Parts: sequence; C-alpha cells; structure tokens
Amino acid sequence: MTHYDLIANRFADTLQAVAEQVDSLAPTIERAASLLSETLLQDGKLILCGLGPDAAAAQLMASYLISRFDLERPALPALNLAQGSSITTSVIGLSGSNDLFSRQIKALGRNEDLLICIANQNSHPALLRAIQTAHDQGIPVVAISNAQLDDIDSLLTPGDVNIAIEAERNSTVMELQIMCVHRLLELLEESLFYTNTGTES
Repeated sequence: MTHYDLIANRFADTLQAVAEQVDSLAPTIERAASLLSETLLQDGKLILCGLGPDAAAAQLMASYLISRFDLERPALPALNLAQGSSITTSVIGLSGSNDLFSRQIKALGRNEDLLICIANQNSHPALLRAIQTAHDQGIPVVAISNAQLDDIDSLLTPGDVNIAIEAERNSTVMELQIMCVHRLLELLEESLFYTNTGTES
C-alpha cells in the first residue's frame, strides 16, 4: 500500500462513518445544542472534561466558546477542567486521578451549569465520577463519546444527551467528535446570536 492509498483509505473511512451516522447523530446534536443554549441563557457556564486527546478536544471547544467560532460575538463562559497543570497535579497528588474532575465540579459547579464530557478511548473512573458528581449537584450532562463506552451511557439520565459515535478506529471516532463539536458551536451561535430573519443580532 502506498502512502497515497493509506491517506485515501482513511479519508474514505471517515466519510463513510459520517454518511452512515448523520441521520442518527443530527437529532442528538440538535438536542445537545439546545441544552448548551438553555444553560447559557440561564447564566450558567459550560464545564468540559476529557483525558489525553479528549482533553485537547475539550480545550478546543472551550477556546472556541471563549473566543468565537464563525461569528463575531461576546465571549461565552466555558471551563476546561483539564487545562491547569498545577490544579491537575495537585488533585492527583493528594486525592488520586479518579477525583481529578469530581473535586473541581464540587468546587466550581452550580446547578445552572452543564457538564460536557468527551470520551473516546476508555471510561476512566475520573470521567465516571465527574458525571456522578454533576448529577449530585443537579448539573445535566452532554457526552460526546465512543458508542462502545457502555459505562458512560449507563450513567446518563433522560435529561442528559449522549452523542455516541460508531467507528472501527478510535482516530475516526475522534475525527467525528471534532465534527460534532463544530456543529454544536455552529448551532449555538445561530441560536444565541441570529434573529429569525437570519441576520446577526
């Protein structure tokens, strides 16, 4: 297999995964975007968490929320729980990695907020405890997850949303996760900053 073949095959895999799931993912993305909008309209903030590459995806989403995606607009309140190395190492050093996110949610979360949990490769106890702690504090959850992570899906309640992505390769799941993040941001900006006539408010 040549390098071109490898690249072409991977592109084809991603395009096929998108084509196969767009009908099932679109309504779920729409529901999640509505939750994001409702949270911000009620003066809540968006709390994001993920581990490893998923932490980078959470940081990408947080940076778009605070800066902008497509529109010139005010900053939106977003907090990535994995972004501060001093907090991360302190919590892990004193409480263990399983409490990495839950302690921060206890300290910073309010019931007006929304937890966005990005999970691809594993259902780490830190992510599971984050969801449980959010529920304990009355905070709903949006998961952007690998559909194979049953532990995460089992913790979610009817008020939560799970954007669950099916793909054979974790890298393809991550590519679709980023696409879902982009669509969430696009719908959010449209909901909050466009009028019914389609002009920017």
